[in-house]
Amino acid sequence: MVILALAILGCRKEETPTSPPPPPPPPPPSLGGNPQVTATAVNQGADLKLTWKRVEGAYGYRVYCDGNKIWEGRDTIYTIQGSSNVCWKVEVSAYAGSDERKTSIDLTPKSSTITSLFTHDGIGNSWVKLDFNNGIAISVRQSEVNPNAPNTGWFVFYNNSGTPQFMDASETSIGIAKMKVAFTDFSSGYLAPGPGNYNVVMRTAANAYHFFWADNTSTGYGDMDNNDYFGVIKVISLTGTGPYTADLEIYIQNKVPGLRWVKLY
Repeated sequence: MVILALAILGCRKEETPTSPPPPPPPPPPSLGGNPQVTATAVNQGADLKLTWKRVEGAYGYRVYCDGNKIWEGRDTIYTIQGSSNVCWKVEVSAYAGSDERKTSIDLTPKSSTITSLFTHDGIGNSWVKLDFNNGIAISVRQSEVNPNAPNTGWFVFYNNSGTPQFMDASETSIGIAKMKVAFTDFSSGYLAPGPGNYNVVMRTAANAYHFFWADNTSTGYGDMDNNDYFGVIKVISLTGTGPYTADLEIYIQNKVPGLRWVKLY
């Protein structure tokens, strides 16, 4: 009997202790929201400085220009150089793992179309009003020009003995307005040039492309700063032999004051 009992005990399967289940995976990183971004024109308007507050839970930050990533890091400041990138849209994102939250800044210039603008010796509207608060350009008669209108510039389409020109109000009987407008010669590109490239009287022609600088005559007059605005005048057509008639497309960058970026398309 003893031998039989030992044999039975020897046939029992040894029990393996049960292991505890593995812990659940950690929750995915959680971001506290989108970056709060401030955009400022620097270096006489050539560059765009971006600053933002830290986002809770963010591992790092990214900056995009027109959808293309141009920077990634952990700082909360970055300056986009206009010599390398001029953007329609800038985005700053905070990310943690696969979670990414973006804040967008629309830099598309506002556009206005002016048709049948006559030189001063013609019959019809010969002046252009540049409303920088709203980013709007319209044609007006001289009787409607108000040099005291805040944040507004004025120029006339002028026939100088057979040479069509754009002329700021300061060169006429109107006098200096709140914003003094100066023009480049025939130009191209998206980055308006710096000081020394503008004149308050400038010849023009069909298909001409002019940058303009609107200088605030009350604050920082004579300097390119954040009280100023920049834009582009495209001469769509110019006909006649005097008086002349022109159709214009005018673009105003008023999203960030003082920024010289005017990317049209």
